[in-house]
Amino acid sequence: MTYKLSDQETVIHYQHDTGEWRLYTNVRKHINKYKSLVKNPRLVQENERIISLEGELPDVVVSVYKKRKLDEKTRKAMGEKLKANRGQQNEN
Repeated sequence: MTYKLSDQETVIHYQHDTGEWRLYTNVRKHINKYKSLVKNPRLVQENERIISLEGELPDVVVSVYKKRKLDEKTRKAMGEKLKANRGQQNEN
């Protein structure tokens, strides 16, 4: 059972009295991003593929920020810088 786009969601919940962050997601991109951070994850799998993830997020900082909008010149400059840095890492 794959979730339809209209049924996909990610919920991050903060319980103030315990200081605990909890996560639930059935969005593929978010499952991949958060699965290594979730303590004692509860996974729902289908055909050996994770379709939802739920659990506690210990020792994390959760922040929300505006998505960066880059013009083509800036994007290209950042790409070149990243490419150069990756080349240096491969040499070490």
